[in-house]
Amino acid sequence: MSSHDSSQRGSGSAFLPFILIGVILLGLLLFSGFYLVEPGKATIHLRLGTIIKTNTSAGLYFKIPLVDSITTFDLRIQMATIETNALSKDLQGVSVGMVVNYRIQDAAALYQNIGTEFEKIIINPFVQESVKAVVAKFDAESLIQKRHEAKERVIDELTTRLSSKHIQLVDFNFTHLDFSEDFIKAVESKQIAEQDAKRAENQTKQVREEATQARARAEAEAFALKVKRESLTPELIKLKEVEAQIKAIEKWDGHLPQITGSTIPLMPLLDKHAEIKK
Repeated sequence: MSSHDSSQRGSGSAFLPFILIGVILLGLLLFSGFYLVEPGKATIHLRLGTIIKTNTSAGLYFKIPLVDSITTFDLRIQMATIETNALSKDLQGVSVGMVVNYRIQDAAALYQNIGTEFEKIIINPFVQESVKAVVAKFDAESLIQKRHEAKERVIDELTTRLSSKHIQLVDFNFTHLDFSEDFIKAVESKQIAEQDAKRAENQTKQVREEATQARARAEAEAFALKVKRESLTPELIKLKEVEAQIKAIEKWDGHLPQITGSTIPLMPLLDKHAEIKK
């Protein structure tokens, strides 16, 4: 009797590990039937490959283990960094860096039409095509000066193209527009030449202005001399001669000069001086 009980206990102990493993597997299976939807995300609930519902509200949801599957999409603003090469209108090579901010509008439609590799399949090619098309409308120098205008054109084109694929364009920015070293040197040389030409033009204007001023001064002086000459009437000349003689008399010390030969008619001068004093 005791040996029979011992054999039963031994056989029961042999199955115990299998029972524990079964319980653990059942627990894992039941646990895998639940999934969590985080805030700002959407889940596509698939049953045997068919979409049965889309969950966009945060919370805990149930799915049939081994039958249902879940695909998650981030509905928040996402960023894609893209690099490409383009040609300007004057056939200058441009290395372009871009940052694209976007948001998924309809996760179910996006998954059904494109899948989860939408950034590689849609966003990257669309952005490169739009940027190359816009860059080709500007020559190299204009592209540098009108960078903001080029950006706005890319945004207009991308907004329409991505919207048709259930993706909202939030923002687009150039991170860099790099040209070849030869082109950069050519631009610098042109800028230096333009600065030199502007400096020479300013100097020429200054010389012309100084010449104009000098001419104006000369004309004014000539006009003044002309007026002065025209104002010298015979009466004024005679009066100036008399004033000069009077000044000579006023300086006379009363002694007649010792002169041999003909006499100097001094009396008429004295008479004129007396008349003027009266």
